[in-house]
Amino acid sequence: MGRRELPVDYTVRARGELAAALRQLRAQSGLTYDELAARTGLSAATLKRASSGRTVPSWTTLTAACGGEPRGGIVELWRSARAADRGRLKGLRRPPAPELITTAGQLSEALEYFYEKAGAPSLRQLQARAGGAHLMPVSSAARIVARQALPASRQQCVAFLTALDVVPGVVRRLADTYDRVTANPADSWRGLSDLEVGRVLAAGASDTTDHRLGAALRLADLRHIPGASRRAEEVLRQLAAESMRVGRDGPRESHSRAA
Repeated sequence: MGRRELPVDYTVRARGELAAALRQLRAQSGLTYDELAARTGLSAATLKRASSGRTVPSWTTLTAACGGEPRGGIVELWRSARAADRGRLKGLRRPPAPELITTAGQLSEALEYFYEKAGAPSLRQLQARAGGAHLMPVSSAARIVARQALPASRQQCVAFLTALDVVPGVVRRLADTYDRVTANPADSWRGLSDLEVGRVLAAGASDTTDHRLGAALRLADLRHIPGASRRAEEVLRQLAAESMRVGRDGPRESHSRAA
């Protein structure tokens, strides 16, 4: 007879609730950890750890522990456990109504909020849920969640939010906000702090030329940031060269670096 399983660790309540739900699922299946391991290809130790309450399992491990794609209450428990474990969601303000968002900084914070609320899925997972690399390159997803850039287009904004299971009506309203905020990029970037704008330039080439222009214009006057004006001038020269090329060759879709 196998060793008796240790009690669930409820030190972090959300983790404990997820672990208890996973144990209940396994008990209902009638499978032992060894049998579940044989079916999933994961080790029994990994599956036991997922049901311990001491850690939050990865999505891959969660899927194996559930015997298939997690659904319903398990997904919500995992997201809550991830949010509690990461501790970042509690430091973010709940976004106002999309119609009240007026700057790129506010929109960027709202996107981060929804990402953390969804359990901060891995960038590869986010890419897959968003529809693939053509809609959401990993490099683009990384900059969005780090608040270094907004999505490159309305379509990418919709793909990002849809991948996080945001309610369709809210997705549409936030996409409308995206259109409004990016209509005048130089004005929209004024909502960012100096540090946030600095991060945009530090990230190098962005998916959105207009956003880089707005950030560069603002940084041109931030004399107290070492090298800011010089970097802004470099970006502006690059933008001018790109504009001339587009004028000669016609518009051409830009591609992010390979992830």
